[in-house]
Amino acid sequence: MINLKIFYQKNQNKLFILGNLILIILALWFFQVSNFDVKLQNNFFNFTKQTWIVDSDEPIKKLFFYQLPKVFLGIAILSCLVLCLIAFLKTTNKFYNYRQQLLLALIGLSLIPIIAGNVKKFTNIYCPNQLEIYNGNKPYVKIFDSYPGGFVQEKKAQCFPAGHAVTGFALYILAFVFIGKKLKFFSFILASFAGWILGFYQILKGAHFFSDTLIAMLLSLFLAQIIASFFKKFYKIF
Repeated sequence: MINLKIFYQKNQNKLFILGNLILIILALWFFQVSNFDVKLQNNFFNFTKQTWIVDSDEPIKKLFFYQLPKVFLGIAILSCLVLCLIAFLKTTNKFYNYRQQLLLALIGLSLIPIIAGNVKKFTNIYCPNQLEIYNGNKPYVKIFDSYPGGFVQEKKAQCFPAGHAVTGFALYILAFVFIGKKLKFFSFILASFAGWILGFYQILKGAHFFSDTLIAMLLSLFLAQIIASFFKKFYKIF
């Protein structure tokens, strides 16, 4: 059996989790007390033409930055599932020695998008393209604000944190799957790059604020840390 203790340093892991939690709190505070989101978002909206810099219906960009990433994530999850079944069913195949890593990857790639993607169902924050300040019909409120008294909400908003960017940020789990420092670093950079590419596509078409994507990144990394930490405690049963 592979000794997975090489993946973790107990105190260091706890420190990273605490540090990331503090970053989430600080980010929430910053976006609550500042107007950074609106000031940045104004650069991507043409107030004369009432249009965004990126057309959400443009088929090529939509294919590469919205549809295909979801397909690739689905393929990655399915591949991990198949390889896990192969690894656990027979002790003689070449995947057997990597069964813990494959299982951790499967759990992380599946749970991070589900959990992070469903948080927005409870935060009740609208997307920029839905707001009155950007030719929509919804009031702009921050995460800890209340909606105006006269505003009648027919359906809860679901825009914070960004769900689509998590498709890329879910790859943070790979930083806990791989052993070598170079692979860990590469996984972290890959997840950050993929998440922000997808995130900025959404920002440029008015589907999200910068804060939505930043919190999505920090939350995804936090979830990867928690999943890996719990996995460490139970891996011996395999």
